[in-house]
Amino acid sequence: MMNCIIVEDEPLVRKQIEGYIERIPFLHLVGTARNPIIAKAILQTEVVDLIFLDIKMPQMSGIEFLQRHDVFQQVIFITAYPEYALKGFELNVTDYLMKPVTFERFTKACEKAKVKIYGSLTVKNNREHPDYLYVKCDNCLEKIAFVDILFIESMLNYVQIVTTERKYTVYSSLKAIKGHLPQSLFLKIHKSYIVALHHISTFGQSQVQVAGHKLPISRRNLQTIKQYLTTIQQNPLYISPQTK
Repeated sequence: MMNCIIVEDEPLVRKQIEGYIERIPFLHLVGTARNPIIAKAILQTEVVDLIFLDIKMPQMSGIEFLQRHDVFQQVIFITAYPEYALKGFELNVTDYLMKPVTFERFTKACEKAKVKIYGSLTVKNNREHPDYLYVKCDNCLEKIAFVDILFIESMLNYVQIVTTERKYTVYSSLKAIKGHLPQSLFLKIHKSYIVALHHISTFGQSQVQVAGHKLPISRRNLQTIKQYLTTIQQNPLYISPQTK
C-alpha cells in the first residue's frame, strides 16, 4: 500500500483525483492540501510515499516547493501548463500529467511510481539467503546480516537500522521492514521499535535494554512481550527464583 497526498488549490480537481485514488487498490489517501504550506505540515505528521502536486498555486508553486524543501517522496505533477514539463523532469518528478487527467493516464503514472518505490527502495529479502537483507542507503545496496541488527527505530518516513557496527538510515516504514524480518528473531515492542531478541540483555516492566540502549515497551505490545517471557521461563536453562 502506498500512502499519498494531493496538493491542489482547485476543489473540483482535488475531488476528481480523490475519486481516482479510491479506484486504485494500492493507493491510500492520507491527506489533501490546497497549497504546499499545508502539505508540508502533513508530511511532518504522516508517512507519505507519493505526492500528487499542482504547479500553479497561491503563496508557493509546486516547483518552488520542490526547490525549497527536501522532498524524498515520489512526485507526480498535475497541471494545465505544458511549458513546465522540462523543469519538472529536471526536478526528477515521476510523471507529468496534463489537466484534464484521464483515469487511464493517471493509473499509468501511479504504476510508474509503484515500480520506483518498491523496485528501487525499500528492503529486499533474498529468499535463498534468509539470514540477511539488502537495504538501499546513500544510493548503494547495503547487505545487513540479521545477527548484526540490534534494533530498528521508526523516524516518520524513514527507519534507522542500528547494528553492532553502524547505523543505516533507510527510506521506508517500520511495517515494510517488519515484513522482511523472521518472526523468530525479531519482536515489535513499540510502534516505533523492533528489537532483535538475541541482543536483549534486560527485560523491565516498561522497557528493554539492548547493547546499552533503553527502548520503551508500549501497552499495546505488552501482551506479546509477556508471551515471549513465558516461553523463556519454560526453557530448561531458565532458573526460577527460589522461595524462602
